[in-house]
Amino acid sequence: MLNIDLTKVILITGAIALTGCGGGGGGSSATPTASTPAASTPAVSTPAASTPAASTSLSSSDDFDLAGMLVDIADKVMIPNYTTLSTATSALSASTGIDTYCSSIGTSGEAAAQSAVKIVWQDAVNAMQKTESHAVGPIANNDDTLRNRIHSYANVNLGACSIDRAVVAQTDADFDLSVRSSNQRGLGAIEYLLFNTTLTTSCAPQITETSSWDALTTTDQKSQRCTYASKVATDVASAASSVLTSWQASGNDYRATFVSEGNAGASLQALTDGIIVHMDKEAKDRKVGIPTGVKEECSSFSCASLVEFPYTETSSAAIKNNLQGFRSLFTAGDGNGLDDLITERGYPDVTASLLEKTDAALVNIDAATVSIFDQATAINDAATETNCTNSYVSPDTQSTNYSACALTGLMKRITDVLKIEFVAILEVNLPGSVQSDND
Repeated sequence: MLNIDLTKVILITGAIALTGCGGGGGGSSATPTASTPAASTPAVSTPAASTPAASTSLSSSDDFDLAGMLVDIADKVMIPNYTTLSTATSALSASTGIDTYCSSIGTSGEAAAQSAVKIVWQDAVNAMQKTESHAVGPIANNDDTLRNRIHSYANVNLGACSIDRAVVAQTDADFDLSVRSSNQRGLGAIEYLLFNTTLTTSCAPQITETSSWDALTTTDQKSQRCTYASKVATDVASAASSVLTSWQASGNDYRATFVSEGNAGASLQALTDGIIVHMDKEAKDRKVGIPTGVKEECSSFSCASLVEFPYTETSSAAIKNNLQGFRSLFTAGDGNGLDDLITERGYPDVTASLLEKTDAALVNIDAATVSIFDQATAINDAATETNCTNSYVSPDTQSTNYSACALTGLMKRITDVLKIEFVAILEVNLPGSVQSDND
């Protein structure tokens, strides 16, 4: 059990509740706005955060250099992550990326080219997953517009039929990718287009746009999907570049806003909002808890169709990168991070607890031998549902067929600390979207 002064936690939590009430749980977090519009919370999975604390001075640790901590977080983690993302998505959209595979379709080199582009795609996915715990500022503005263009899984379900219709429509003279919905774009759509081995249309027979699709040759079907994937990849790279530019001094210089002393309290609130919502609602619930049926949002024994990457079955790798991204953000890499602020306030055991729990979840992922998709698919009756629930409740014992259920339990241990001790010690508000969620 954590060695923490519960009286102090209760007093701090009470103060947070008082400063956060009055808005009915709505409102947005105080993302600084000097050079860019206010960051908005994700449209579907992350409802609006609670009102931030009124004061931007941190009374419990007046000597701690909060602005300096934000500098380290920005310079050692966030901006490097966005740089890597921009580089990786540019490689995917380059002529040596998806286009190389497209030109190989129907030739003897097709299989090798697909394997090669899968590696490039996975690099882009890994880079995006590292940024998910700090989805604040430019990437989150305007209802996550840039984030959704890169990867929209946190907010919407992929629209397989909508993608099929876009593939057919791309030859129209007035086709405009920029007006297509988020469920037809991003890295998830590229996975569907390049690695889904089922080439028949996902649309119902009455959908006229795709009525002749199944009559095409296999080569034509692959080629048309690949052409659309190339267009999407170009859009992904453009969005990633825009995010990076927005942080750079040569661009909109959002970094200056994020790290300024006058915005330190608001930046901290926005950052902690992003961390908690991502770790709780996105990584824990949406990526593993709902697909395995642990979360009540899945109304069946399990919901395997809702895993993040069903065609490559790389959902575990995505969560691993989320956890690694969170750990790096928490510690600011080798800099002055949130862990140091918590320790400075007298709670090194909370820092140690979060790191230990994160490492335990990573060990679980590394030991898993069955994909989340396959595990979720196999949870299909009362007996397997019970086994999953037991693994979730007692996650320390690794189970081959239910490691994903156990992973949900291990991640809950992380988010329990984030939603109680973490917010209390840092004197920030709990995001509105998780206030009534006890699991």
